[in-house]
Amino acid sequence: MNKQMDRDIRYKKLLIIWAILAIIMAAAITVTSVSIVTSQVKSDREKAATGAAMLATKRINADKINDWLQNGRDEEYSQTFNMLTDVLSSTSELDYLYVYQIREDGCHVVFDTDPNPDERGQLGDFQAFDGSFTDEQMDKLLKGEKIDSIEGNGEFGWLLTHYEPIYDSNGKCVAYAGADVSMAEVYKSIMTYVWIIVVIAVVFLAACIFIGLKMTISNHKANELEILKEQQLRDKQLIREIIESFATVIDMKDSYTQGHSSRVAKYTAMLAKELGYDEDTIEQYYNIALMHDIGKIGIPDQVLNKPGKLTDEEYGIIKSHTKRGYEVLKSISLMPEIVVGAEAHHERPDGKGYPNGLKADEIPRVAQIIAVADTFDAMYSDRPYRKRMNFDKAVSIIKDVSGTQLTSDVVDAFLRLAEKGELRAPDDTGGGSLEDISNIHDNQE
Repeated sequence: MNKQMDRDIRYKKLLIIWAILAIIMAAAITVTSVSIVTSQVKSDREKAATGAAMLATKRINADKINDWLQNGRDEEYSQTFNMLTDVLSSTSELDYLYVYQIREDGCHVVFDTDPNPDERGQLGDFQAFDGSFTDEQMDKLLKGEKIDSIEGNGEFGWLLTHYEPIYDSNGKCVAYAGADVSMAEVYKSIMTYVWIIVVIAVVFLAACIFIGLKMTISNHKANELEILKEQQLRDKQLIREIIESFATVIDMKDSYTQGHSSRVAKYTAMLAKELGYDEDTIEQYYNIALMHDIGKIGIPDQVLNKPGKLTDEEYGIIKSHTKRGYEVLKSISLMPEIVVGAEAHHERPDGKGYPNGLKADEIPRVAQIIAVADTFDAMYSDRPYRKRMNFDKAVSIIKDVSGTQLTSDVVDAFLRLAEKGELRAPDDTGGGSLEDISNIHDNQE
């Protein structure tokens, strides 16, 4: 009886430890993800404000500012005002765009494009200095120097403001172009992502606690080896189902790549089997592949779901999903290997991949395999902006980049599967796009 009681106490302690570890991991994922998303959203809005202010400085005739303040509007003033209004209306993140001449007594309005005419400042109007400015910032503004963006809650609300100096032909600062972004709207956007992250963290926490409870009960009742083996199989299946649920959440974030994570995981398992790996390794690689794109949770929707080719800046944001994935998964100590696929699946044997520029055998083996699976699915799947590529053409492209973009022996295994007909979709009758894709990662992958 005493032994049974000791075992019960030991099982309860193990369950408590498991629950604590699950809470720590869920908290780590949540805090890290929220921090990444918050930083990215604020950075995007600050770039929008900076870009609008800089554009305004380039379009304004600085030599006319003092003349306008002294003598009033003219035709050029009206044209400039209309241009600034267009900049404001075409920059969705922006709330206000204006030009002030800053003097010792305060701010003198040159242009104010406030969408509300009743609140719009007129040429020559006086505005007192906002209380958000520090003495150091005020000193720089009065000297015509640049200052960093300011976040404050003043007369016009909670705003992120960027001031850009406007220089006349003599190099003298005659005014500042100001651009404001509503921080309330920024945090509304952030909260959208936070809810997604919190849901994932809660599901993860519940799953971990459930697994811990199941394992504890199983160990408590497992008096024979066969029972223990059966329980392990069930736990593995449960882990797979949980990870598959996470993969579904990831794919829901990206409207262009529905089912992408599941397909990449399936191709990864097929390649691992063709390469001769045992069942446990194949299962492990499948789970890792399911989570390879988890970093996309932190990518802004307007970039992730943009139709057509991305700009260099947007492509850089997309590329950051590897580092984001690493940050999200690195705290999961129970499955430390799961972080590898998320971080390294865009590395290349020739060293031209990202995020770390790894070469050849420096790239983890599972990431080498995922890279081939990911590349194939990027071409051989329908997207809203294009049909899937012709099967034979996709296979030919993968063959051509063997040894440079993709690992040679994994490509060889892929070609064997293709030759056996195991990769061709059941509904593929030989059609598909023959359009060349110079870089299959130009869009969402």
